Amino acid sequence: MKNYYITLALFLLSTTAFSQTQDNMLMERFFMNAFNPAYVGSEGKSIAIVTRTAWSGVAQAPRSNYLYYSGAPKKNLSFGVSVISNKIYIDTRNQYAVDASYKLKLGGQYTLNLGLKAGIASKKTNLEDLDRITTESNPFITSTNQGNYPVFGAGFLIQGEKLYFSLGTPNFLNPEKFIDDSSFIQNQNPILYMAAGYSIDLGFFDSTINPYVTSRIITGVPNQMSIGGNFNFKNIFEIGMGYKSIDYAYVMFMLKLKMGIDIGYATDFGVGNNSNISRTGFELFAKYRF
Repeated sequence: MKNYYITLALFLLSTTAFSQTQDNMLMERFFMNAFNPAYVGSEGKSIAIVTRTAWSGVAQAPRSNYLYYSGAPKKNLSFGVSVISNKIYIDTRNQYAVDASYKLKLGGQYTLNLGLKAGIASKKTNLEDLDRITTESNPFITSTNQGNYPVFGAGFLIQGEKLYFSLGTPNFLNPEKFIDDSSFIQNQNPILYMAAGYSIDLGFFDSTINPYVTSRIITGVPNQMSIGGNFNFKNIFEIGMGYKSIDYAYVMFMLKLKMGIDIGYATDFGVGNNSNISRTGFELFAKYRF
């Protein structure tokens, strides 16, 4: 069984090596500055923390932690900071970034936020914790155990009373260009994130239905898309579900307290070709609105 966990972890390392530090979050539209710096300041001053566990119950399965702070706009300019940490078995990837966005007034009720992200990312592989079955050479295991590379991202966000559209990338620099041992990074390709949503008034109890779609576009691998919708009751709580094109579905719940605290929970599970996968992941989200 232990060998199974090692094999699984190495598989996860090889499949996630094609994308950047951001994991496939379930409630990402509530903290879009993980991948789009233009989101900073769009909802005022706030601080949030997110933790995401995939394949819960499997030893050394992927785990992500994300902390961000968003400042309030001053003369249409907003700043924020974020820290993201991903860990899979012996592999740990961190990102530290500063975000800035500028708000422009469009026609009607719409605004346009333009954002930039700058920072540094690191990858560390603890080879001493790798319990190998054989000492034979393995092309997926390098002697390099740590590396750092710059982060530079950009994006825009269009917002209206009922509609939003977000497009951005957390880093369009390929780490291969900044680390001598390219096999250590294994082509960590940039990701382009898209998110769009709309709010539909139901006409009773101040409630709405909020459909949305998100997409992750990664060079060299199939794109991932997610569609879903939430029911929002008086802006007090939301409940919803969605489907991801990698044959996973998820359900979520969020409670919004008057004191300015939002608490959310989501869990995903295999469907379709993945319906035989019984181990699910979960995500916890907490935000304080100043």
